[in-house]
Amino acid sequence: MSGADWIKPALIGIDGARATAFPAPVGALLDEAGDDDALARYARGAAAMAACRLAAVDVAPSAAEPPPAAPADPRMLGEGEPLAPALRAIFRGDSERLHHEACRRLAELGRALPAGALASALDAGQRRARLRPALLPVLGERGLWLARLNPDWRYADRGASAASEPADPFAEAERIWQEGSFEQRQALFAQWRAADPARARELLQAQLGELPAKERAAFVAEFDTGLSAGDEPLLAGLLKDRGREVRRFAAALLARLPQSAHALRLRAWLAPRVTQERALLVKRWVIDAPQAADPEWASAAIDTVRPQNDALGERAWWLYQLVRQVPLSWWREHTGMDAPALLAWAAKSDWKEALYRGWLERIHRDDGDWAAAMLDAPGRAFHGHHAGLLGLLPPAQRVRHWPSSFELLCRSGRFDEVVGACAPGEWLPLEYSRLIGAGLEQSGETLRQDWSLRQNAQSLLEVLHPQALRGWRAPARGPDDTSALADCLAGLERTADARRLLHA
Repeated sequence: MSGADWIKPALIGIDGARATAFPAPVGALLDEAGDDDALARYARGAAAMAACRLAAVDVAPSAAEPPPAAPADPRMLGEGEPLAPALRAIFRGDSERLHHEACRRLAELGRALPAGALASALDAGQRRARLRPALLPVLGERGLWLARLNPDWRYADRGASAASEPADPFAEAERIWQEGSFEQRQALFAQWRAADPARARELLQAQLGELPAKERAAFVAEFDTGLSAGDEPLLAGLLKDRGREVRRFAAALLARLPQSAHALRLRAWLAPRVTQERALLVKRWVIDAPQAADPEWASAAIDTVRPQNDALGERAWWLYQLVRQVPLSWWREHTGMDAPALLAWAAKSDWKEALYRGWLERIHRDDGDWAAAMLDAPGRAFHGHHAGLLGLLPPAQRVRHWPSSFELLCRSGRFDEVVGACAPGEWLPLEYSRLIGAGLEQSGETLRQDWSLRQNAQSLLEVLHPQALRGWRAPARGPDDTSALADCLAGLERTADARRLLHA
C-alpha cells in the first residue's frame, strides 16, 4: 500500500471485516491498542498519518538517497535580521494584502524570504493563485528546493528558478511552457503578451487544441494586454469554441477591435435599435430591444435562450447581450452624448436594467469617465458596484467619492468602497491615509460599541499608506475590555509593527 492509499477507504467506506493497512510504525501501534472497532481504528490511524505529514515525518522512508542540501542563496534574509520576525508573522497570518505587500517590499530590496517564513509562504501561494506572481521571485533558491520536496508546492517549482535568472532564460521559458504547471504557464504567457504579443499568440495557437476549457479561457483573457488586429483571426475562431467562457472572452476582445468583422456586425445589429425621433420641435434618442432573435447571433457568442432564473425578460436579455459586447465609446460616438447624459437617458428608458447591466459588464479600465459617471449617478444606482468602479479610477480621483471624515465613514459603513477599491499591494493616497489613520487611532470608544468598525479596522489599517503609520498607535486598552476587543487591538498593533518594519 502506498503512502496515500490509506486515504481511499475514507472515500469508499470502511470495511469492518478487513482492517485498513497503515505504514508499519502506525499500523503496529494500532495493533497494540487492540481496538476492535474498525471505524475508530481507522480514525486514529488517519489522525496519526495527518500529524506525521504536518511534521514532515516520513513513516515509510524509501531506500533512495536523501535529496542534496539546498544551495546557498546570498539573497535570503537571515533569521537574525530585523525584518525576519515580521515576515514570519505576516505569513503565519492569512491576510492576502499583507502577503502581497511583503513580497513586493522584498522584491524592491532584492532579498528572498527567510527560511522560517518559507513553509507558510508556500502554503499561502498554494491557497491563492493570484499571490504566486509576487511570491515566486522572492522564494529564492531555498524556497525552490523546498517546493520540490512537497507535491502541494509543485506550483512554485521552476517558476522560482525562472525568477532567479537561469543560465539560458529562453530554454528555461520554453521548458516551463512545455512542462510547467498551469499557473506557471499562465504567468509566463502574461509576460510574453506584455513583451511580444504576436509570439505569445503563436505559442498559444500551437497548443490550444490540447487545453481544457478552463485553461483556454484563462489564456484568452490575457489577450487584453497587447490586443491588436493581428489577434483577430485566432479570436474569431474561438467564437465557436465549446467553452462558454472562451466564447465570451473572445467576443469581448473582438468587440474592442473597431475594424474587426465581429465589432462591425455588433454595431450593425445595435445601431438600428438606437435611433432619433422627433417630438414636436425636438429630436430625442430612443432605444428599442430586438423583436426576435437573429440566427446569426449564435456565431457572435449571443445566447438566444434566456436563462429561466434571469430577471430580464426575453427582449431585454437579447438587448443586454448586445450592449455588454459593444465598447462604451460607441455610445458616445453614435449619440453624441457623454457618459452622464447617457446614464440619465437610460434611466428614463423602458430598457434601463438591460442597459445598466450591459454597461457595467462592458466597462474597461480605459473608461474612467463612465466609472466616474456611474459613481455620481442619482440615487446611487450602481451602489453595489462602487468598489469595483472606484478601482477603475486613478487613486487620487477616488478620494472625492469616499466619506470625507472617519466619522462619516463609520456612520455610512462604506468600508468596502474604501478598502475594496485598493487591489492587493495598493494603498490609499497619503493624505486620506492620514485622515483615516488619525480617526482609527482615536476610535477606542467607537471600537467598543461599533461591531462593524471592529470587523473592518484590520483591513483599513492594511491599506493605509506606509508613511501614515509612522508614530501610529492602536487605541489604548481599557480594564473592562472584552477578550474579543483586546484581540482586535492587539492585532492592530501587530499589523502596524510588521508594516513599519517592512518599510523601515
